[in-house]
Amino acid sequence: MYETILVEKKGSVATLTLNRPQAMNAMDLVLREEMRLAFIDLERDNDVRVVVLTGSGKAFCAGGDLSTMGTWTPNSGRTRMRNVHHLYKAISNSDKVFIAAINGHAAGSGLSLACACDFRIAANTAKFGAPFINVGLTPDCGLLYTLPRLIGLARTKEMTMLGQTFTADKAMELGLLTQLVEPDGLWQAVEDLADELCKRSYIALALNKSILNRTFELGLDGLMDYEAYAQDVCFASDAHKEAIAAIMAKQKK
Repeated sequence: MYETILVEKKGSVATLTLNRPQAMNAMDLVLREEMRLAFIDLERDNDVRVVVLTGSGKAFCAGGDLSTMGTWTPNSGRTRMRNVHHLYKAISNSDKVFIAAINGHAAGSGLSLACACDFRIAANTAKFGAPFINVGLTPDCGLLYTLPRLIGLARTKEMTMLGQTFTADKAMELGLLTQLVEPDGLWQAVEDLADELCKRSYIALALNKSILNRTFELGLDGLMDYEAYAQDVCFASDAHKEAIAAIMAKQKK
């Protein structure tokens, strides 16, 4: 069905693999469009609760395909960015939980892709970087929004203004990663996390994600209004009622 990505669904977990290993899974126009279509399909699939993003070969995603750059005008460049932004917004706005399984190099908009996810598990051989400045560009695809929230403003300035590559150990130290593992343990760690998430209330997870993604913009009053709405929905859910009933039954024994 797709030329540049692979999509596999297993139970409540879907895995989307960027599949341009010869180009370190750099995102060209075809891959972006196929990801857009895949995200629509996954969002409509009520059986899918967790989406894992990863890359084939030795890289997670090396960013945008440089062969498609260099000829853009201000207007065409703006259109290009608006066309790709929907991919990152789709991850943030999705009710699904997204896990980045970072098997190798994650750079540029590939780093943006990882940072847009809710969890990031990386092999300790992975490399990270935001080398936009090295080709005369500013970070894009939401990185200047997500990265300061993950590692802080000062570290983000250092990473994006110097354009240096850093190790997975450094990424873990900075707080960028959820978990750091040996390469041969990556998929087991991802599967364990996905299984754990699938045990949780789907409604509560979705609302928790939605509120947290807006927590720095809402203000206390706005956040509490959203919180009251979310909790009202959760109180009425079967997952909450069943959990309370199970606890009460256990206490009576």
